Amino acid sequence: MDKVLSTILLVVAAVVCVVMVINAVYPAITSSSGALSSVSARMNERIKSQIDIIHAAGELDRNGVWRDTNSDGNFDVFVWVKNVGTENVDDIQRCDVFLTDTQMIWAWIPYVDYAGGTFPRWSYVIEGSTEWGTATTIKIEIHFSSTRSSGQYNVKVMIPNGVTDEYYFSM
Repeated sequence: MDKVLSTILLVVAAVVCVVMVINAVYPAITSSSGALSSVSARMNERIKSQIDIIHAAGELDRNGVWRDTNSDGNFDVFVWVKNVGTENVDDIQRCDVFLTDTQMIWAWIPYVDYAGGTFPRWSYVIEGSTEWGTATTIKIEIHFSSTRSSGQYNVKVMIPNGVTDEYYFSM
């Protein structure tokens, strides 16, 4: 009888230990699987997202002189960016636009709604659509209050999920 009682107590203790281990390990497993699926979904979105800067140019007349050709009161740099991925790009105003000049000084250009009335700032127009979907191009206008010096420039656009493209051009 002594051995039976000891065996029962050991079985009960083993069951209690197993339950405690399961209660400690199971939440960690479920939270890590949730984190892995979240990372997987973000990576999948990023892989399906792709942009190409097609062309960039300053607001110059045919003689290469800065002119306010669209009569908006600013001197603009135009950048055409095509969505060549399979995902729509939402929240376009959250994109980052960078511009560098001949001195290789990078400048982050804020979106017009976040610029607080200061220059430079950028705005956009979706060409031929209402959303920036696959095979759709947007025209980004970087507005300056004065003319830019002529030379080599580089523009870099980053969409909200981190996908980037850059383009070198002369003005």
